Amino acid sequence: MNLVVDRLVGYAEVNLKLSRYDSAKLRFMFELIFMNAMEFVFIVAFFALIGRTTEFLVSAGVLISVRTFSGGFHFKKFRYCFMLTFAIFAVVILLLPDISNTYPLMEVLLLVSVFLTAGLAPVSKRNSAHPAKNNLALKIVSTTIVLAYSIWLLTARDNPFASVVTWIIFLQSVQLVVGKIILHKNATKQ
Repeated sequence: MNLVVDRLVGYAEVNLKLSRYDSAKLRFMFELIFMNAMEFVFIVAFFALIGRTTEFLVSAGVLISVRTFSGGFHFKKFRYCFMLTFAIFAVVILLLPDISNTYPLMEVLLLVSVFLTAGLAPVSKRNSAHPAKNNLALKIVSTTIVLAYSIWLLTARDNPFASVVTWIIFLQSVQLVVGKIILHKNATKQ
């Protein structure tokens, strides 16, 4: 991966006359893209081997659509991020009970998710650097997305993916709590 990133960045430096700062940002972007792509391929391969590809793709799509706007906490090392990401999908798809027929529990989990997202999103390491207007826009979009999924899940009661989608939304909202706690601890240390 480093060889490919080095060549891509080298090509851009020569042909686009990038500053050191822009070159470093480009390197970071390429590394992030390649690491996330490798993570995705590995996890897809794992769930394909056990015959649960569709559940993974649905839950990954939901998680990406929510997390993009609500944010969350981030590890400093890729391997920890990968392990937690893999663990979350494995728990949601393989271990957590099917709640698609337990509507009161689904309703509670989804309601808690909507309230946590509305109250805590967005969570970012740079939370204080974002203008309040941008934070409000991200909060509205992320809450609207979670609310839309919740309404869809509660009205389409025969949805075969109701359980994995409910759990992934709920775990994402719980992760916002963890992210806010970490941000608060870091802010009080400084």
